[in-house]
Amino acid sequence: MFILKSSLLTLLILFSAVHNSKAEESVSAWNLVKNKEGIKVYTRTLANSDYKEFKGVMTLEVKLDTLLKFINNAEHCPDWQYKCLKMLTLSDGYLYKLSDLPWPLSDRYTIMQSQGHFNQEQNSYTLSLKNIPRNQLPQHILQQLPAELDTVQMRTSDGYWHFQLNHTAAILITHQMHGDPAGSLPANLANLGVTNAAYITLSKLRELISAR
Repeated sequence: MFILKSSLLTLLILFSAVHNSKAEESVSAWNLVKNKEGIKVYTRTLANSDYKEFKGVMTLEVKLDTLLKFINNAEHCPDWQYKCLKMLTLSDGYLYKLSDLPWPLSDRYTIMQSQGHFNQEQNSYTLSLKNIPRNQLPQHILQQLPAELDTVQMRTSDGYWHFQLNHTAAILITHQMHGDPAGSLPANLANLGVTNAAYITLSKLRELISAR
């Protein structure tokens, strides 16, 4: 009986190790696709998705409170976030964001639940973003949303902002997102805009923050 249990335990450990190894292999390494004016943009492919994930990195001399106040102000969204037409701040940390797509494609929207967390040990702040399908939203959030009309909700739009504080005035900013636009938008067309989504967003953020 002891030998049988030991053998089963060994098989479970081996299966878990193989499963984790395959999961890691299915996510490609980050590929640096743009390095310009202090902004680095990386992309990679994920398992079970034809749409690439991006990560943009830069440093900016700004106070964390100032940065968070600007980013969390929905009215600023069209001024700096790539393709943003409108953003609405809903209750309970939910955000509605409408993004422009060229005709004849329908504009896309996300309904993201945002959560902020300050890590004292690492001296960093993370603002996580997760798209919630419309049919899974609480009723009181649904009542705050605009009518869908001819817009389409993205299947996924998940990621985060990470702000690493240093002993200097500069903050290391990392913006990472993965989105699936749903509908009939081809992956190869959507992936063309991934680099711009990261670079333009960070570039505009730096420009507007620096002008303050």
